[in-house]
Amino acid sequence: AVVAIGDLEANMLTTLLLKEMGVPVVVVKAINAVHGKMLSKIGADKIVFSERDMGQRVAHNLISNSIVDYIELSDTISLMSITVPPSLAGKNLIQSNLRNRYNVNVVAIKHAGKTQVNPDPKIILNLGDEMIIIGEHNNIKALEEVV
Repeated sequence: AVVAIGDLEANMLTTLLLKEMGVPVVVVKAINAVHGKMLSKIGADKIVFSERDMGQRVAHNLISNSIVDYIELSDTISLMSITVPPSLAGKNLIQSNLRNRYNVNVVAIKHAGKTQVNPDPKIILNLGDEMIIIGEHNNIKALEEVV
């Protein structure tokens, strides 16, 4: 079950009742960290902080013209979509040396409306292409600072 009620009391009561009814997985929208902690204590299986998460995504998009999207997958891992910067245009993934320099992996490349998942490391990066990169937060942040 998914509980996305905005009213704090109704949100908590619904979560509690669903767990007491035996619903195996209850995903709940939390307003803030304290609300999330209370939901956890009454048995919520997954807590979603939609406003906080969207705020972080928007902030990442605003700090750089190259960042298309940014998603935190866990407490330590992020996924970022960036446009190929001029410094990488004309190079392939091997020459870009992103894995060695930033300890991140390019998991897909979007070119001319088509997405190549697990791209060939010899594929040439072009201006306007989009790279989807996965890595630990600190490594993604280091890459963000140069794009």
